[in-house]
Amino acid sequence: MYTMSPRIPSSSGSPRTVASSARVSRRAVLAAGGTALAAALAGCGGVLDLVSNNILKQVNVFNETDRRVAGSIAVAGPDGESRLDETFELISPHTDTGDGRSFAGYDDVWNGEASYEVSVELDEAEVDGTSSATETVEIDAPDEERLAVVLGAADLNDPIAFRVGENFSDFAPTATTTPSS
Repeated sequence: MYTMSPRIPSSSGSPRTVASSARVSRRAVLAAGGTALAAALAGCGGVLDLVSNNILKQVNVFNETDRRVAGSIAVAGPDGESRLDETFELISPHTDTGDGRSFAGYDDVWNGEASYEVSVELDEAEVDGTSSATETVEIDAPDEERLAVVLGAADLNDPIAFRVGENFSDFAPTATTTPSS
């Protein structure tokens, strides 16, 4: 039986076949890509922050539980005026492969440097025995600071945790983070 191999022109002018040219396995390509990604991100949250800052809003709710979670979030300004009153339904990023998102984001919430009261209530669900939480957050730079409300993160002390920061990496605990007492 005769098999045909496509000809690949070489720089020397004599044709080569696919079978005779050097092959790079899919595994090698994936390993090289993974290494390049790890090198780009190692010790540097800058790349992650750059990408996530285009996705994050002023107020963000993240579901880190192993199930879908629905609920509501409300933010009151320093004068008691409602700045946000929305519902959310979030899939689990760990177990759910269905349609939906594991986070919700909201903009146009901060109206200046101030203290804002944030309340979260879960519908027919609890995270480690907690179905609601309220916290007052300080926003000193409204054009730069964001709020993350994290539901069920294993590495945070509270089942519903509130964190203020300017970048995504500010929301994640690090080795230098000390728990508050």
